[in-house]
Amino acid sequence: MKNALDFFKVLADETRLKIIMMLSKQDMCVCEIMEELAMSQPAVSHHLRILKKSKVVLDDKDGRWVFYSLNKKIFTQQLAAITSGLFAQIADNLENRQTQRNYGACLRIENEMEPFNNKKVN
Repeated sequence: MKNALDFFKVLADETRLKIIMMLSKQDMCVCEIMEELAMSQPAVSHHLRILKKSKVVLDDKDGRWVFYSLNKKIFTQQLAAITSGLFAQIADNLENRQTQRNYGACLRIENEMEPFNNKKVN
């Protein structure tokens, strides 16, 4: 579940999602990403650093330029793991969901709180 959570954290930022969408279409250099997003170089580099650290994005130096691409293998593996793991488990849980309510914990807490609830305030 930690891997899924880490992947969701990477995807949870609008700018990173936009970069992922752009890189899913073609390789791009920082300048192109900056122009497309109307952002500064440090801001774009920050998001690319996070994407690279998660291995979702790869970089390739071409002369004095660095081009970024979506790591198709890692991205699809992460999506498949979430779909077949976490989401499949949730879907299974929903199919086999218990409909009977259990009041055990509620009654225990209520009993523990009773001395405080009956206390008179002067």
